[in-house]
Amino acid sequence: MTDAADYSVIASVHLARHLSYALMNQEYFAMARVLIVDDSPTDKLAIYSMLKKYGHNFVFAEDGQSAITAAREKQPDIILMDVVMPELNGYQATRKLLNDKETAHIPVIMISSKTQESDRFWGLRQGARAYVCKPAVESELEAIINEFALKH
Repeated sequence: MTDAADYSVIASVHLARHLSYALMNQEYFAMARVLIVDDSPTDKLAIYSMLKKYGHNFVFAEDGQSAITAAREKQPDIILMDVVMPELNGYQATRKLLNDKETAHIPVIMISSKTQESDRFWGLRQGARAYVCKPAVESELEAIINEFALKH
């Protein structure tokens, strides 16, 4: 019959193996700095609420111009960009970001309520790495962050 001390040793060995695996595979603990760009406070909060449990750090912008400023200053790992915004829309901001040597390396993902295939085509043509239709799905966003922000 096994006593409590044996269970403690087994648990310690299991934990040590788990931590060893995690340290050898750095992406296990990886977190991204995510810039969320949307003029809707509700949409920004929805995206943030979906992704905060993954441990990412967040920066926010309310339009294309403030996104460019935030991207230059904060150097996020990925930008989640709305399309329809006042002043400088998401398409225009994406072009500017990708033509700027300080921000060209940052992957931009369009997240929009514009759901036509032509909208997706135009977003990808501007240089976005992916195009997600609102309402965004948590698993899709996290997979995109893992693919484009954490594995480059």
